[in-house]
Amino acid sequence: MFLKSLEMQGFKSFPDKTVLDFGQGITSVVGPNGSGKSNISDAVRWVLGEQSTKNLRGSKMEDVIFSGTGVRRAQGFAEVTLRLDNSDRALKCDKDEVSVTRRYYRSGESEYIINGEVVRLKDVNEMFMDTGLGRDGYSMVSQGRVADMVSSKSSQRRDMLEEAAGISHYRYRRTDANRKLAQAEENMVRLRDILTELEGRVGPLKVQSEKAQKFIVLAEERKVLEIGLWLHTIDKVREQLRAHEDKLNTATAQYEAVEAELDAIVQEMEEAMELSRQLTVRIDEAREGASGIEEQASQLDAQVAVELNSIEHNNETIARITREMELAVESKQTLDDEITETMRTVELLKNAEKQKRAQLAEAAEQIEGIKEQSRIFVEKIAELSNEISQYAIKIGDCRVEISTANSSIEEITSRLETIDDIVASRNEAKAELEAKHAESEAQLGEAKELVVSTTNAVRGYEIKVESRTKKAEEQRREIDELGLEIDRLRSRAKMLDDLEKNMEGYSGSVKAVMREVKRGTLRGIEGVLSQLITVEEQYSVAIETALGAALQNIVTQTENDAKRAINFLKDNKSGRATFLPLTAIKSRALEEKGLDDCFGYVAVASELVGCDKKYSEVVGSLLGRTVVVEDMDCAISIAKKYSHKLKIVTLDGQVINPGGSMTGGSRTQNAGILSRASEIERLNAEVAKLTAQLDEKQADYKTLLADLSACRAELAGTQADLTRAQEDVIRREGELKLIADKLEDTLRSIDELADEKANADERLAALNAAVEDAKQRAKELEEHTASLRLEIEQANSGRARLGEDESELQKAENKAKMDILSIQKDVQAKLEAVAILRHRIANQGIKVEDLNREIGEIAQKSCDIRANIAKLEEQAAQLRTKGKDTKADIAGFIERKNELDAKVSLFHQEERTKTGDREKLSAEVVRLQERKAVMDKELNDTIAKLYDEYQLSRSEAIELGIELGDIGEARRKLQELKNKIKALGNVNVAAIDEYKEVSERYEFMSAQIADIEKSKS
Repeated sequence: MFLKSLEMQGFKSFPDKTVLDFGQGITSVVGPNGSGKSNISDAVRWVLGEQSTKNLRGSKMEDVIFSGTGVRRAQGFAEVTLRLDNSDRALKCDKDEVSVTRRYYRSGESEYIINGEVVRLKDVNEMFMDTGLGRDGYSMVSQGRVADMVSSKSSQRRDMLEEAAGISHYRYRRTDANRKLAQAEENMVRLRDILTELEGRVGPLKVQSEKAQKFIVLAEERKVLEIGLWLHTIDKVREQLRAHEDKLNTATAQYEAVEAELDAIVQEMEEAMELSRQLTVRIDEAREGASGIEEQASQLDAQVAVELNSIEHNNETIARITREMELAVESKQTLDDEITETMRTVELLKNAEKQKRAQLAEAAEQIEGIKEQSRIFVEKIAELSNEISQYAIKIGDCRVEISTANSSIEEITSRLETIDDIVASRNEAKAELEAKHAESEAQLGEAKELVVSTTNAVRGYEIKVESRTKKAEEQRREIDELGLEIDRLRSRAKMLDDLEKNMEGYSGSVKAVMREVKRGTLRGIEGVLSQLITVEEQYSVAIETALGAALQNIVTQTENDAKRAINFLKDNKSGRATFLPLTAIKSRALEEKGLDDCFGYVAVASELVGCDKKYSEVVGSLLGRTVVVEDMDCAISIAKKYSHKLKIVTLDGQVINPGGSMTGGSRTQNAGILSRASEIERLNAEVAKLTAQLDEKQADYKTLLADLSACRAELAGTQADLTRAQEDVIRREGELKLIADKLEDTLRSIDELADEKANADERLAALNAAVEDAKQRAKELEEHTASLRLEIEQANSGRARLGEDESELQKAENKAKMDILSIQKDVQAKLEAVAILRHRIANQGIKVEDLNREIGEIAQKSCDIRANIAKLEEQAAQLRTKGKDTKADIAGFIERKNELDAKVSLFHQEERTKTGDREKLSAEVVRLQERKAVMDKELNDTIAKLYDEYQLSRSEAIELGIELGDIGEARRKLQELKNKIKALGNVNVAAIDEYKEVSERYEFMSAQIADIEKSKS
């Protein structure tokens, strides 16, 4: 095996891919300081798995990646590949060339590759172990490390020598095996802790599981009984509910019929009242219309009178004009007198007009007062009608209160009778429960005494089990310690045996020769000297020191055999070895006398070695002149005595060489090649001795376990008795508590019934008082309603009288208006006459023709006036006819209104009757609805319990086909089951599965630990 090439890319000062090829000879790398020579050795160390950044001359692993320069950017990763020639199969790889690659990225990711396959760092270390090429191998010596090698501690030098000797792999495997054994022992400790914890849980869980199983059985029985009873209750309530619904439907239908009749009566009464109000309005309107018609007729009469007066005045004017024409010659004085007389008459007429107007205003004011009083009467009548309606409603409410109170009185009376019966039955139950309570207390005392005695017995057995367990655990611990010691000794013996078989500690050349001997290619090889001789353990260190490197000398039969072996090593470049041909080696005897008399002398070294006779010459040649003494002082004394001519070795491996030089120091006891065989024999003997002791202790342990099992069985039996006694106490306590609860419930029920009875008496008195109060209020309301009806009749009479007064006043008003018109006509005529007279005075001598023409015009006006009078008289006649018809209508309206008022009165009476019937039916419907609500609640509660408890609908429960038979017996049995379940106390149903899981886990782990302990032993 040799190094072929080294490839670097991105590693430190090698940004580009750089390949260094190495030949068979020596390759030197030279260059000035800082040129990167050391980076090459760092690359080799790094690719072989170096993890210390200090050894790589950096502060962190990222420093191995090329960090860039001013003209080149930094690399993202570093990669080094080491290629080795493996044609001699020095490495454990079946390939002629082995390439090892390490790649590291700036992100911190790293990977190792062997021949293109990604591997672990451990694989790289194991490949190069015992080859000297590892990261800690002796093949790489960095700057300043030579002095460190010289000045290193003995343990560090030992590691280096073991690496050089090729046994570090076994040390690594031994360390790894010890680490795994330690981890396994730690796991065992944890497993024992877990097992102990599980063992503590199995017992209580078993008890809980058994209790849970009992609970499940009882709960299943309770489920069947409860479902059956609930179904029975549901069916019973549904039948009662159907019958009750029929009663409720009948009562509701009757109530709705009465309500409909009452609504119809109220509607008809309201319609009649509305018609009466409308008729009142129409009467008022007709009366106002009649007054208007009468007024219009009076106005027409006044106009007719005025027109007649105008005709009369025209006639007078014609006569006057004629007379004037006749008297045209009369004197001015006469005309003036006439004007004065006429003006006086005008003044009188104006005064008369003022008086008439005053009378007219007074009449209008009186008419307005009468209308106001009539309106007040109308409003009062409407108000009284509304008040009567309100009183009718209040009277109905009073009757409803009376009916409701009577129904409540009946129910309370019935409830009082029921309470008396219940109290009597509760008192009987109370006496029975008190007797049961006393009996249960006595039974509970006996059960507690049994628990105390059983507890004492359990404590005694527990102490006994505890002492047996402690002894068994001590015996088990001793057995475990012996088993561990035996395993340790066997492992040590096996390791030494493997080392001997694999020739660990021998040089590569010796291994190569012995491999060829096994293959049969080399003949005449007897073996390695260390394997051909035997030495007692107490002398093994001295003999191994005395032989030194000669222990690995190879004994051959002849010189030619040795020659062939040497040529083999030479041809294969497998190193050098020393051969001892039996035909050439001669023994050298010790000639000095008197050694036996020297203090501390043990023997000549060759005498302490056992071997085949044919190897005696070889042993004599190597050890025939070596003396073995006890210690260094004896060695110095003997060396001085014989002038330092002898090689003297002490039992602890110190040497005085011929000539006086001394070799010595610390040395690991029994660590050499020569001591392996004796160490293996000693270890096997000690294993046999310890195995015999282990068998004895295991036999004693089995006896202890049998005794412990018997004690535990007794303890388990007593604990079972204690558990049963405790369960009996719990059951007794449950029964006692149940009885106490029942007794308390009974006493509470009696008190509640007494309170309910007292409250019922109070309610009864209050209801009777309420009935009397309602009756009194109804009577007062009816009396007040009668007085209101009387007031309405009086208001109607007053209103009729006001109508007659208004009619008379309207007539007087019309007459005053006619008089005023007549006076105005007279005044106008007089004024015209005065004007004419004055005109005549001014024009006495002018135109008699004008007077004639005026007479003609006046005559024509009189004709027109007569035609108008005929027309006005006809209109007045029509108005008076219409007024008579209106008065007839008013009389009909008044008659109709009186009929409607009588009908409303009958409706009020019928309404009161129907209201009473409705109130009774309403109370009955309310009572039936309350009872139905109670039944519905009971039904829904039962169905809800069925679903809440067992997630079953009624149809699903019926499909179970549960038949109970005697319902009373089923209820009694259900109560017993509930008492048993209550006596169980707290139940953990999950304990069944948990106990199964924990017990299986406990048994599995017990079996596993037993197997492990068995394998250890």
